[in-house]
Amino acid sequence: MVFHPWKAGLAVVLGILLGVTAFYAFELHTALEAVAVEQFDPASARAALGPSSGGTGAAVFVEPEALDGESPLGSEMADIRELLGSGSFVPRDVSPYSFGDPIPDEAFESYILLGTDASGFLADVIILALQPAGGGRPIMVSLPRDLYVWNECQETLTRLNTGLGGCSGMASGMEMMAIMIEDYTGIPIDHMARTTFSGFSRMVDAMGGVTVCVDSPTRDTKSGLRIRDAGCANADGRTALAWVRSRHPEERVNGKWVARSGSDYTRQRRQQDVLFQLAGKMANYATPASLTSRLSVMAETVRLDSSWSFASAISAAWRYRGISESSVARFSIDARSYRTPGGASVLVPTRYFSDQLAEVYSG
Repeated sequence: MVFHPWKAGLAVVLGILLGVTAFYAFELHTALEAVAVEQFDPASARAALGPSSGGTGAAVFVEPEALDGESPLGSEMADIRELLGSGSFVPRDVSPYSFGDPIPDEAFESYILLGTDASGFLADVIILALQPAGGGRPIMVSLPRDLYVWNECQETLTRLNTGLGGCSGMASGMEMMAIMIEDYTGIPIDHMARTTFSGFSRMVDAMGGVTVCVDSPTRDTKSGLRIRDAGCANADGRTALAWVRSRHPEERVNGKWVARSGSDYTRQRRQQDVLFQLAGKMANYATPASLTSRLSVMAETVRLDSSWSFASAISAAWRYRGISESSVARFSIDARSYRTPGGASVLVPTRYFSDQLAEVYSG
């Protein structure tokens, strides 16, 4: 039998294509299997915590642990003794806006994105993303890590970020964070993903970096930020991490380093801006190899809740690839800074979450 050259060539090409396809399919499958998960069933965890007073009973003040690089939101500070008085107190009386009225679960698809410190037990970045069930603009809001809210495990008001430590034998870190966020916002949390500082840095590097713009040379010795030149430049993962964590920035003006405001609002905007940049990069992969590489890094650096498969998480992320800031409704949490008797700064909400949500969503 005569085997024509063109047929032989076609067979070779098809063989190569099938081999490459199988290789990338294997790589993707490996990435899907590599992702770590954490127990996540907030309803069962809440039941395990037992009957709740909902902040209406007497509670005892617990001094928050000191956080590295604390920076109160705004310059106006008050002592928290004004709220708590002496001895026991009723949480809903002293901080009513720390509690939210229930919002129907079917109203939104709700996602929490967490960035954790090196210990993995304190949340440094907390972003709530909402997709209205009836369609419309997605909603994004950063929840300050110092926000003073109800902690069902400790039965008192605590910083929101402490929820990631979980409640021994009753709730995982993700479950406790979901419960605390629901008690504050009124919105049940559907899914959660988290990454560490090093994971975030690796993810940015895998995406080719992000753009950072400054008016003057900028540094922050506490976060490790060092930008030598004014203007916009591509930042690697290490610089991007220092940029979104910066609380004590300084700018070099006329040859001198001058301290600038490092409010949480500015920090939250930077974090969201980086997310939008990463979403844009996800939509512009050049080859199957580059997509596989990025997914592999994500699988290695992101921890998902147990109810959310990596494939489903990627599908949700893919839906928002290339999304622009203008297409997302955003707002910031209104809060007032208080100094605890021990010297720690916390943020006490000054408005109900639902009232702020209503300003960007009419549903």
